[in-house]
Amino acid sequence: MTRDTLPHLVIIGGGFAGLWATRALASARVRITLVDRRNHHLFQPLLYQVATAGLSAPDIAAPLRHILGDQRNVEVRLGEVTSIDKQTRQITLADGSHLGYDTLMLCTGATHAYFGHDEWAADAPGLKTLDDAIALRRKLLLAFERAEAEPDPA
Repeated sequence: MTRDTLPHLVIIGGGFAGLWATRALASARVRITLVDRRNHHLFQPLLYQVATAGLSAPDIAAPLRHILGDQRNVEVRLGEVTSIDKQTRQITLADGSHLGYDTLMLCTGATHAYFGHDEWAADAPGLKTLDDAIALRRKLLLAFERAEAEPDPA
């Protein structure tokens, strides 16, 4: 079988589920395309370390292409999926391109839940991405800077 005649599996999401599914299929006779809107895998359990300035962002994020570089049956695509057409077995990316598949695996992860109170987001920021951690770190460090400059010790 040539590469083009192998069944094509598209995996949406390069988090833990998508990455481990891709790695588990390293020896399978299948062509895999891993699509993620970021080009890195993030070790989310250590986001709080980035938010508190204990680690830097590169310490907990690694490029997907590097992680999967030795796996011959995978291609990594940077893109955000905007629609899925089950009839034609195609996904559409934000840039307008289309990608056909034989099998589709959705590993899109989770987001914050404010239980119907989206107004809470301003006071209870989430911690799911590097951007979230860096924004929180900035707020924490600026609070310490303001406290250091405060003349009133109380």
